[in-house]
Amino acid sequence: MSFLIRPARSIASISPTQLQQHISTPPIHPLRLTGLISSWPALNQWRLSDGLQSIRKAVGEDKAVEIELGKKGRGYLHPDWQRVTMGFGIFLDAFILDRVPSSVPKSQLPSAYLAQSDLLDSSPELARAVPPLPHFYVGREKSLYRRTVWIGPEHSFTPFHKDPYVGIYSQIVGSKTFHVLPPDAAQYLSPSNLARHTNTSQIPLPVSRIFSNAAHMHQEKDDHADLPRGILDTCRSSLEKAFAMEGACAVELQPGDSVLVPEGWWHAAEGGDGPGVGVGAWFR
Repeated sequence: MSFLIRPARSIASISPTQLQQHISTPPIHPLRLTGLISSWPALNQWRLSDGLQSIRKAVGEDKAVEIELGKKGRGYLHPDWQRVTMGFGIFLDAFILDRVPSSVPKSQLPSAYLAQSDLLDSSPELARAVPPLPHFYVGREKSLYRRTVWIGPEHSFTPFHKDPYVGIYSQIVGSKTFHVLPPDAAQYLSPSNLARHTNTSQIPLPVSRIFSNAAHMHQEKDDHADLPRGILDTCRSSLEKAFAMEGACAVELQPGDSVLVPEGWWHAAEGGDGPGVGVGAWFR
């Protein structure tokens, strides 16, 4: 990326007391947290090398799950985006593990993302692999609102959006990059005017793509035919201003790493070069 974005402050093995102090003492900024989930069995049990067998067994091969399906590199505001239901095993084999042959080139296949799924609520075995942490109960109300599972293919993408709770997302398999912006960055993000998505930016591409070098963008120009003309320059100009704001940062996650997203902060997420699995928590 030719445009440099500041990395988030990183803290190793933060205690619940330290986290509580951080989220109650302004200015509250994002953090990269290492060692937070070191005790989770999932870090050893959930493996791509065995086809995610531990997760398959805990969830069930035929369990019906809701999947976000759409064009690669686009978010859920794209007109081609849709929610579909399929068996969990089929989802893994077809879209995560590439075990289902296809006559269509992989680059032309849609992206399928199991996003913010409540699988932990229906599978005690899965939940035991990622037990709740005391850190999830240090908010103003000492209340854990929701925990969700995320399983995505390479280069999965969630557009900029904001949540009304403090969030901690932890990477277990693969890698992911979060880009995080303060609440006032809304002026640069063109929030949607759709009633369901007023908390979501209309910036249609991942940050890494927007700031890719010119040669790379030229190679991919055909991939942008579905976007308004000049949108890349517009988004680049807006994000340069947004990332100049105090607290704006990037958070690079590897297995075992977590990101703290303060309440009301805008954040976008991009999967790495391979499939990824993570668990998110929102608390109050």
